[in-house]
Order: sequence, then C-alpha cells, then structure tokens
Amino acid sequence: MIYLFYGEDTYRSHKKVRDITDRFYMVAGGRESAVHVMLPECSRQEVEQILTTGSLFYKKRLVVLEEPSGAATDVMAYIEERLPLLAKSDDIFLIWDTRIFVAAAALAAKVQEFKCLTTQDTARFLDEEAKSRGIALSPAARRRILAQFTGDSWRIIQELEKSALMKEETGEGTYTAEHGSSEIDRMVYALVDAYGLAQRPKALQLYTTLLGAGIEPEKIFWRLLSHVRTVVSVNSLLRSGVAAGDIPRVANMHPFVAKKAVGVAARVPEQDLMRRHTSLVLLDFETKQGRGDMTLGLEWILLSL
Repeated sequence: MIYLFYGEDTYRSHKKVRDITDRFYMVAGGRESAVHVMLPECSRQEVEQILTTGSLFYKKRLVVLEEPSGAATDVMAYIEERLPLLAKSDDIFLIWDTRIFVAAAALAAKVQEFKCLTTQDTARFLDEEAKSRGIALSPAARRRILAQFTGDSWRIIQELEKSALMKEETGEGTYTAEHGSSEIDRMVYALVDAYGLAQRPKALQLYTTLLGAGIEPEKIFWRLLSHVRTVVSVNSLLRSGVAAGDIPRVANMHPFVAKKAVGVAARVPEQDLMRRHTSLVLLDFETKQGRGDMTLGLEWILLSL
C-alpha cells in the first residue's frame, strides 16, 4: 500500500507523517516495525535492502520514504520499478516530498497535497495550534500574526513557540499553560541547543529531566538527528561558497532555522558534525535490529560531547 503526501506546506505535511507514524507504533506495538529513509542520502543497494527485507517480528511494516525528488538517478529508477509491488504489499509505504511523485500517485491508495494555507485556513490553523500549546493570544497579537504570516505555517509555529517560551504575559500574547506539554517542548528545544553547542552538563541534565517526565527517548532522538542533518547541510553549503544570508533561499529552509544552523556550523568542526551524524544513524540502525538501546545510546552520545 502506498500513501503519498506532498506540497509546499512542509510543516503540515511532515506533521501528518508524524501522526501516522505515531499511530502505527501504537497499533504495531513496537518502533522496530517502522523504517524512516532519507532517499537523497541512500545508495541503490541500501534502498533495495530496505524495500525487500521484511520484519521478522511484525506482520506489517511502515516504511517512510522522504524526498524521492532528491534521490540519485539509479535509486529513483529502482523505486519506480518497484512501485507496482509496493502498491500491492500489505506493508505501508509512505512517500513524502515537496513535489508530486507522478508515478507513485497513479498507484497510491491515498494522495494528499498540502498547499499553502489560504487566509481562512491560516486563521483556523493558528487558533488550533495555539490551543494545543496552551497559548491564549491577545486579539492584537492574533491580528499581527495573521497580517504578517498568512500562508506560512512555519513562521506561525515560530511565533507561537516564542510565546510558549516566554511563559508570561507580553504585548504579543499570554502564555497560559501550566507546567506541561509546552514546558516539555521548551526543554526539548533547550536540549537540542545544548547538544548543538556541545554543552555536555546542560544536555545531560535536560535529558535526565525529560526521561523522568516520561518523554520517550525516540522523540528526543529524532529532534537531535534532524538538528544534525540540518547543520551538516548548512555547513556543506557554506563550504561550497554559499553566503549565510542566501542559505534560506538555496536550501528552501526557514530563516530562523538557517540562522541557528549557521551559528552551530561556525562553532563545531566539520569532523565533529560528521561524527555526531554517524553516531545517531548507527544508534537508529542498531535499535531497529534489536542490538541497541535508545535510552542508553542517547546518554552515551551526550556523554561524548
């Protein structure tokens, strides 16, 4: 079975992928039943192994295939060749990209495009996301955000996260959540920042606190891996001569994310960045093979900073 999600609004499409993945974990009863693949980073041999190897312990797998449009030519050719078999499989193959994968769309059980939000949809999106984060925006703050960021879900989320981090009444809005999900999110962001800047004591303290609060280590893992991949990508662009101010446009990256990644890339040697990426990818592989422990693995990675 094939699902295809694509479109310019990458925040909402990625959120949809995460929601489906989380539901699948609950139904399947184990995270080892799911595989997440960044196709631009994979060789044909790696993709062949992933698509043809079933699970020894689970009847159904979820395989998330990201960015086929950025994959190598031979990888793309192999995936297109396998599409009819993937469509008939009992496993779920969830394809994500910013543009439509025409060959997959023709065989997919579900195709959903995530266009940029209209004015009305933006208002509804803002209200729903603010409510889920426990943030009560003032009428003035709501009007300002809608006036400046209609259609841009990433910028809206950034504005809401700023409000959540303030935890106090300001001219932009009021933070109303008790010590709960928003506080946890704040600590996760702080952990990622501490990891990026190699602040080992702070990172370990936050990691221990988050585990004690019942946060699954997998959630922390994916945030750290996403951070490292972003910084590695930005570092590569900087080394190739791309100006820091041009990175958001060249990499199709949010300016706020790009700015933070540039700062980390300037402080952390390239060799250390690659070591971090390798450690996280290896931990993911070993965990899925049943030979690793995510909780202890992340602790070791943070101790190695």
